[in-house]
Amino acid sequence: MSEYQYYEFQAIDRPLTEEEQQAVAQLSSRVDPHPRRAVFTYSFGGGLRRRAEDLLAEYYDAMLYLANWGSRQFMFRFPKALVDLGQMQQYNVVTMDYPSEAVNLYTKGEYAILDIQLHEEEGLGWIEDEGWLDSLVGLRDAILRRDYRLLYLAWLKGLTLAYDMDEDALEPAVPPGLGNLTVALDSFVRLFDVDADLLQVAAERSAEPVQTASKDDLYQAIAQLPPEEKDAFLLRLAQGEPHLSLALNRRLGALRGAPQPDTAQRRTVSELFVAADALQERKRREQVAQAEAKRIAELEALAHRGESAWQEVDVLIQKSRAKPYDEAAQLLLKLRDLARHQGQELVFQQRLNRIYEQYSRRSALLRRLRNVGLYQSQT
Repeated sequence: MSEYQYYEFQAIDRPLTEEEQQAVAQLSSRVDPHPRRAVFTYSFGGGLRRRAEDLLAEYYDAMLYLANWGSRQFMFRFPKALVDLGQMQQYNVVTMDYPSEAVNLYTKGEYAILDIQLHEEEGLGWIEDEGWLDSLVGLRDAILRRDYRLLYLAWLKGLTLAYDMDEDALEPAVPPGLGNLTVALDSFVRLFDVDADLLQVAAERSAEPVQTASKDDLYQAIAQLPPEEKDAFLLRLAQGEPHLSLALNRRLGALRGAPQPDTAQRRTVSELFVAADALQERKRREQVAQAEAKRIAELEALAHRGESAWQEVDVLIQKSRAKPYDEAAQLLLKLRDLARHQGQELVFQQRLNRIYEQYSRRSALLRRLRNVGLYQSQT
C-alpha cells in the first residue's frame, strides 16, 4: 500500500491577509493562495515543510490530518480568553494517571490549542478526505460554548488505543447530551471510529443538555449590567470583535447564577470496559434470540405449505439444470430443519433416501445434496 497524507487547514475567525496567503503558498507549489483554506497532499513519501501545530497556531483555526498508515490528527485554535482551560484540561490525557495521550491542550501565545491525535496500527486504507473538516468545524463553536462532548469522545477513543492503561483512573466529567449527538459529533465518531458500546455505556451517565436562557432571563440579566459595562460591550460590537456574543452570554450567565457542578459519580476505566463488554454480550444474545425467532417463524411458514414444498423439490429436480438443483438442495435443507423442529427426522430421511434412489444417475444433483450435508441413510 502506497503512503498517502492529507492536511487541511481552515481559517474561521478571520481570513488570511495577502501576505499570509503567500507565506503559506511557499510551503508547496501545489497550494493555491486562499484566504480561508489550505490543503496539502503527499504521496509516496514527503510531508509538510512546517509542523502542522505551528502552522495552525500562526494562521488557522482548524486542522485535520489523515495518513493511510493509521494516523489521524484534529486540531482547533481558540482565543485563550474565550475558553475555560481548567475545565478543558480534565480531558487532557497526557499524565501517567491517564490511559492515553489522545487529547492534549496547551497554550501558545494568545491562543489555546486543542490537539487530538489517534494512531491505529492497522492503518486506514483508502481515505475519503474531502469534506471531513467541513463536517467537523462546527465543533469548535460548540467548545467555545462549553460543550465538551468532543473532548469526552476523544478521551473515550483513546482508551481503546492505549497499551498500558491505568484501570483505576477515573473518567472525566461526562458532558450533557452524550446520548444525542449532533451531526458534527456523529462525523467525529465515524471518522475516528469511536467504539459504539463504550459510547452507549458512557452516555448512561450523561444528563440532558442544559436549556438555553429564555428572552425574559436575558432581559433580567442585561438589566443588572452596569451602564459602563453595557457601553463597553457596544464598543466591542462596533469594532467587530469575533465571538462577542459568547463573552456577553457568559457574563449574563454569571449574573443569572452559575450552573450546578457535575455531581455524578465518576467511573473507572475498568468499570467502563466491563460495562461495555456486558452490553456487547447482551446485544449478542439479543441477536441470537432474534435470529432463532426468525428461523422458527420461517419453519412454521414452511410447515403451512405442507406437501406442496416437497412437490416444489420435485419440480426443481425435473428441470435438470444447475441452478434448480441448487435451489432444490436449499429447500431440502429447510425441510430437514423443519423435520428436526417437529421431531420427524426419520420421515424426512426416508423421503430423502427415495430421492437418492429415484435420481441415482443424476450425479450433479447428488453431489449438491452431499455438499450441503444431506446424505443417504445407509440403514
